[in-house]
Amino acid sequence: MPNKRQPTFDANIAPASERDYGDVIALLDAASLPTEDLERSSMAHFLVARDGSGKVIAAIGVERYGRTALLRSLVVAPEHRNRELGTRLVAEIEARCRSLAVADLFLLTTTARDFFARQRFQAIGRESAPLELRTAAEFTRLCPGSAVCMTKSL
Repeated sequence: MPNKRQPTFDANIAPASERDYGDVIALLDAASLPTEDLERSSMAHFLVARDGSGKVIAAIGVERYGRTALLRSLVVAPEHRNRELGTRLVAEIEARCRSLAVADLFLLTTTARDFFARQRFQAIGRESAPLELRTAAEFTRLCPGSAVCMTKSL
């Protein structure tokens, strides 16, 4: 049975800081998303969403490679899903990438192909991704070969 959409949730989205590292890692671990290559300094490339109490309830990050970037680690705490929070995070990270002159976003997913298709990402063969992305940890060792590669021009 499909998930029913919950009322939208007014979360505060802001750049992550190194102090958010533990909360982001906990969310990613709970969602079975890769964390082994993330360091505290990686938080400079993440956004987090906080609830009214300041608790981190969602996150998204990118790895920049010149004019391309690898979108990674979109995660929303289960109790806050289906409230447009993931969509808001993607839109915000896209806007930030545009401001940095990133032209194309890429991602790998094993579970969220339909979600990203709704965000106008298109599935492509992994071999079509730029070489610098294909040598990143996400491509070489963290995401299985069955993960779908998707892209979006900004």
